[in-house]
Amino acid sequence: MIKVKDVAAIVPCHRKKERCLTIRGYTLPLCARCTGILGGYLFFPILIAFHLQLPIWLGLLLNIPMVLDGWTQKMNYRMSNNPLRFSTGIMCGFGQSVLIVGISEGIVSYIL
Repeated sequence: MIKVKDVAAIVPCHRKKERCLTIRGYTLPLCARCTGILGGYLFFPILIAFHLQLPIWLGLLLNIPMVLDGWTQKMNYRMSNNPLRFSTGIMCGFGQSVLIVGISEGIVSYIL
């Protein structure tokens, strides 16, 4: 049986405990942002299964909030919080899924 910690071990994440989500007393092994990104990736099979072709610019646009959140926090302009990290992570993961599907479908249609 695959354990969550085994899967989480392959994800590059700083794993700072204060930035990890806690659910019912259990602290997740990944930070809120990485958890959100992985959650956003769950849209990938839906995009594939239903042949949803969203514009590539939307995928790029959905990555901007996470980049701004991380950058402004790193530059000490402000302090982010876990709900914001998680929500921008989900948007980023969904945006990356849109990019992967859009670019892949473009390549396949070009080749065929």
